[in-house]
Amino acid sequence: MIAHPIEIPLPEGAEPSADERELLADLCRTIVGLRFEGHEPWRRTAERLECEGWEVHWRVGWIAEARRKGCLERGVGRTLDEAFVELQQMVQLDRLEGCP
Repeated sequence: MIAHPIEIPLPEGAEPSADERELLADLCRTIVGLRFEGHEPWRRTAERLECEGWEVHWRVGWIAEARRKGCLERGVGRTLDEAFVELQQMVQLDRLEGCP
């Protein structure tokens, strides 16, 4: 495997610990593995949809979940903030509609 350095801009003042740097490296390895290794059944699905006239795009995203008394709400977003905003909206709807 060929190693290529990747530069990741961090917010001003952010100083990741050694554990956080290793986590970032693991995340990058996982993304590369998902994209370039294995049988890639998702690629065949995307090609099939494109042949049917669909424009297909994909991206990695965040999922935030909240559970309570058998209820599950989920927010999805491109960023963790977006996922939590959607989660908050879903929980607020439950409050208005009387979910426990």
